[in-house]
Amino acid sequence: MTSAPLAEQRLLIDLQDIDATLARLAHERRALPVLARIETTIARLKDNKRAALLATAALAEAKRGATHAEDEVGQVVRRAAALRERLAAGGDAARDLAAIQGEIDQLGRRQSVLEDAQIAAMEALEAAQAESDRLADEERAIRAAGRELTAERDAGFTRIDEETERLCARRDELAGTISPALLADYDAVRAATGGLGVLALHGHRLEGGSVELSPAELARIDAAPADAVIHAEENDVILVRMDI
Repeated sequence: MTSAPLAEQRLLIDLQDIDATLARLAHERRALPVLARIETTIARLKDNKRAALLATAALAEAKRGATHAEDEVGQVVRRAAALRERLAAGGDAARDLAAIQGEIDQLGRRQSVLEDAQIAAMEALEAAQAESDRLADEERAIRAAGRELTAERDAGFTRIDEETERLCARRDELAGTISPALLADYDAVRAATGGLGVLALHGHRLEGGSVELSPAELARIDAAPADAVIHAEENDVILVRMDI
């Protein structure tokens, strides 16, 4: 059984408090609520980018469709105008003039169909442009929100890091007053238990923790020298007696 002055052992209680706070701060840093919101914002931005790529392709296709429809209408209009000039000149034979008039009528019907298609193509272009503009506005809004969230995250990190730095300095100072052997014992127990290195024992009552002490173990503790470093049988946690 190792030994250390009780006053030195009791410093482990303060060290445990600091370590527990440091662990809490580390968890808080990893679990800041803003981090989840940033992840959601990143996912929204990725979705926006995918949708924007599709919208850009759709807009390009709509522009081609509108241009093609406009060209087709233009061709029909120009052809019909040329035929009307021939018809007005009256230089062709009567049979040819009748054929020209028939083609003009056919072109008129064709123009009507093409103009309907042109209107549909322009509506499709307007819709595609509106969707592209909407996604661009959405991207700007997402990025603005992302900048605000990043600033909030950085402020949270700064607050936690400053507190952590202060506590680490305090821990180093306190650890410097504890013998290397006792400190190593404490650190080994904390590593084995996942964070709990020491518990305060007031008479037969443990302060915090879930360690149960049997009557036999309490008898062993009562019989131990005042400077004995006592470990719980259940999980090897150091038990520091506060009342002797």
